[in-house]
Amino acid sequence: MTRLTLISAVCIFLLAACGDAPATDAPGTALIVENPFHGPHQNGDAYRLDMEEIVRFGAEEEPEREMLSQVRGVEVDREGNVYILDGNRLISFTAEGDFRWESGREGEGPGEFTRAWSMLMTPDGHLLVRNQGGQRFDYFTLSGTYVQSLSRDLDVFDGFANPIGFLDDTTAVVTGAVRDGQGVIVRLAQTSADWQVADTFRVEPEMELDLPTGFSIGAGGAILDGNIVLARPDVYELGIFSPQGDTVRIVRRDVRDFTRPGYATFDGGAGIRSYSRTSMPVVLPGGYRIIAAGWPTNIPDPDAHAKASFAQEDPPDPINHSTLDVYDADWRLLFSIENEDLDALEFGTVMAQPAPGDLYIVRSSPYPHVKRVRVAVEGTGSTPPTRP
Repeated sequence: MTRLTLISAVCIFLLAACGDAPATDAPGTALIVENPFHGPHQNGDAYRLDMEEIVRFGAEEEPEREMLSQVRGVEVDREGNVYILDGNRLISFTAEGDFRWESGREGEGPGEFTRAWSMLMTPDGHLLVRNQGGQRFDYFTLSGTYVQSLSRDLDVFDGFANPIGFLDDTTAVVTGAVRDGQGVIVRLAQTSADWQVADTFRVEPEMELDLPTGFSIGAGGAILDGNIVLARPDVYELGIFSPQGDTVRIVRRDVRDFTRPGYATFDGGAGIRSYSRTSMPVVLPGGYRIIAAGWPTNIPDPDAHAKASFAQEDPPDPINHSTLDVYDADWRLLFSIENEDLDALEFGTVMAQPAPGDLYIVRSSPYPHVKRVRVAVEGTGSTPPTRP
């Protein structure tokens, strides 16, 4: 399964990884792909995106215990059973959407949940929950039974750690922040050896920010085609890195309103507010990729806006531009579905992708639910030649 973890309140800055080997271009590909704001097929009919809903989980007419509220993670096993981290519980459905079981409650004891942020299915068939605000990592069986918690003192979990996926049956990828500093640390850990760190590389910041004392910049990410994908919060850019830390590809879109996070100190503390987002890429049949993104168009000074927000001074609500961008196999932007057209598509936040084009997405309207959809790009036109 391709693991997708979307960037949320945590942020990352990247330019290039600090590795020993230089980045090289494969024949016919470009290391840095610069895309315009709109692709060449924005207003044509040569390409279109089709989406079909297959099944819905947490349907409105089901009993209350089967309803969803705050979905933080979705995983799918080999039989198609679906596992959902929903608020303070785990809940499972069959592939057809029938309720199977529910486990957990709010609390800080074994098998209990407080601020559980994400979930990952391990190759050996367990659910690994990032619990207690990222301070605890709990193993559960596929029947919802608590097994054990990993030690927070392990080196791999230093710096707001986030396990994002597995390169093989025993090699986990964990991203984290530089403690009291800037930059992203990517660690490869051997789960068969008590999560011992086997290799590490660091992604340096492109620009230094005056962070409040004690703050770090964290990271999320995804594994795609055996590589590690990270996204910047200050510009529309994805960085794709090999497990050894080499830069494989940098993908950019020219979005001038993309707003960096706001950093503010105020009476009683300090805070960071994220404004723009770029999702992890999703692979579709034919090699197409889609990326969901959004940014405000009315926040010229994110620091001032963040400070006003934390001080409860009622600053203007962000007016967001939302987009679903369709790329070809060489990361060239073809077209985008934006704003009202995207709302009409009823797309959502991608949480799992068991196969190309087979997606599990979360939506909050008209009620919180997860749905399995099949997405494909139909094309009759030709794309521009590959950039040198």
